[in-house]
Amino acid sequence: MKKIICLVLVLALALSLVACGKQIDDGPAGDDTENTDNVENNTNPDETDEPENGYPFELDFIKDNGIQYIWDRLDEDTRYNLGEIMNAIKNVEIYCSLSVGMPKEELSDFTELVSNCSMGYTYVGNVFKGHTDESGKIIGITINYSIAYEHEGPERTSLVWDRVNEAVAGMPNGTDYEKLKYLHDYLILKCDYSEQAESPFTAFGALVEGKATCQGYADAMHLLLAGAGYETVFATGIGDDEAVKHKWNYVKLSDGKWYIIDPTWDDPKGKDDKTYIGYDYFMVSTEMLATDHKETFISPYYELPVAESMELSYYVMNDYYATTYDEVVEIIERQASEIVPKGEKHIYLRCADNTLLEEANTKLFSGDYEMQEILIKVQSETMAESLITNSWTKVVKDGPCTMTITLKYE
Repeated sequence: MKKIICLVLVLALALSLVACGKQIDDGPAGDDTENTDNVENNTNPDETDEPENGYPFELDFIKDNGIQYIWDRLDEDTRYNLGEIMNAIKNVEIYCSLSVGMPKEELSDFTELVSNCSMGYTYVGNVFKGHTDESGKIIGITINYSIAYEHEGPERTSLVWDRVNEAVAGMPNGTDYEKLKYLHDYLILKCDYSEQAESPFTAFGALVEGKATCQGYADAMHLLLAGAGYETVFATGIGDDEAVKHKWNYVKLSDGKWYIIDPTWDDPKGKDDKTYIGYDYFMVSTEMLATDHKETFISPYYELPVAESMELSYYVMNDYYATTYDEVVEIIERQASEIVPKGEKHIYLRCADNTLLEEANTKLFSGDYEMQEILIKVQSETMAESLITNSWTKVVKDGPCTMTITLKYE
């Protein structure tokens, strides 16, 4: 009976401390503060018996969440705070006492860092409650969990990493480009953009439930990249909707160059064709991303890398990049000749600038209607009687200067 009463009291205390808040797609990680009088802080880290890693806590959380890039760039105080709370989250603890702590005004930035770094710990919420001493310094944090998952934390982490290891095991033994394209495609074919899941804002939603929003896609992509041995870091900012935060990924290759992948925007919401994979935001540069990603938020804890190259973008690697209208026609005709005999549908094109994209859109689909002439020629050469030559769908994007044409068959 005493055990039951104690358990009830503990659960009541836990529920009284839990705060509810929106996920990253809807707004920033929230925080609350509470003055805790006469609370003794943890032992000064300099006086603590430290393990061989030099800290009074384990460092497994770095690999669990693929955050080596971030960890390497944190100052020592932030490392102590992050290490302690990440270990508390790993152990599904409700309250974390901080050895170093921080000024109250830093709590919001810090808890957002924690929220975004917890890619592998998909059972943690992203609203935290700070506790202060008499001077106003944050000396502890109450951690918010998805209540239904508190007892399932290790199991959920294991399931996520099972999916990551499954994907990594299936990677081709090829170039960085081939490996990363495989991981990118794996995620997009595995997941649909949706909030209609139990955990749509997490890598668990993307990899296990198969439904996620941008945070779930980006967190899953982050773990896939880290699991495959790549240095990676996430970025947050604003996409096409200023009211909603967005999240995407950076990856560093063996040649030292950084590239950007935004898997969410390569998997259009509500797409009819589940086999469609977009490549507008696969292995692109910072400059290209800025054409339609309105803002990137700057962290006070670390700097993001700069992706300067487009050499490994899908369009360059497959010679789908046009600088003249004649090249546009050649690229579309070549792709159609390759995919029609296989019954495939999608033709990809990136133009050098919006002027060429507008010219292509006009000449192909109005006026002389040259797209139909191309398909009639391809149908004749391939003997593909099922190809419909006078109907298709297209998506034109001014930002990345791309066009995707979807063919139709009887």
